[in-house]
Amino acid sequence: MELHVKDRLYFPQLLPQQNTFMEYAMKRGILKKVGLTAEDQEKFEIKENENGRGIVWNIEKDIAQPLSVEFTKDELEYIKKGCEALSEQPCPDEFWALVERIYNAIPKK
Repeated sequence: MELHVKDRLYFPQLLPQQNTFMEYAMKRGILKKVGLTAEDQEKFEIKENENGRGIVWNIEKDIAQPLSVEFTKDELEYIKKGCEALSEQPCPDEFWALVERIYNAIPKK
């Protein structure tokens, strides 16, 4: 799955907030895969908006260099669990587009 900066910023919101220890460990692993590093901040020129509201980055670089991430079947099921818990909450369209891409990545039974 290819993730852009905005997807990676949304990702922590997708994951369940209440977890067993094993789920907590899986959550940490997922966040480590998708999290923004200091290198990413430099590469994509990520910084806080001048007015202190929001984050900006170099969109051209982001589009040209998405992060390619592979999730295990268990990780996808865990992410799906988090998405389902949020299904009734209003969120931006970009958020739901990410959820849709995650659902499309889950292997069909």
